[in-house]
Amino acid sequence: MKKLIEAADQLNAILKADQLDKNKLGEIARQLDQIPGLRVKLVDFEKHNEKELELLTAENLVQIKNQNFEAAANAREQERECIKYTNFQKYFQLKNSFFYPEETKLFYFHLGTEKNDREIKIILFSPQK
Repeated sequence: MKKLIEAADQLNAILKADQLDKNKLGEIARQLDQIPGLRVKLVDFEKHNEKELELLTAENLVQIKNQNFEAAANAREQERECIKYTNFQKYFQLKNSFFYPEETKLFYFHLGTEKNDREIKIILFSPQK
């Protein structure tokens, strides 16, 4: 757990750094790979936000009106997911992105608010080619 906490602290510092140190980020990613059973979870509040919720609600209504019930069900499922994220963000009053270690998990609460947010998200969470 100590290594995980240290890694989270380093990642949080990189989020706010003036310049993204990709070498340091790669080093931390390799350290995380060495932690047995670690799961890294992206919680993307930038994607699941109030604006997206409005769009999904409108899409759901359009699909119901068009009697495309399969598409409406899909839109409703996405809408529910978005509601969970927005409620979580409001409840905990999250304003800035950060990494949070817990047991064998590392959560990345991504709000798109920090200087290196988007680049870190791409580097750590994009599928490897």
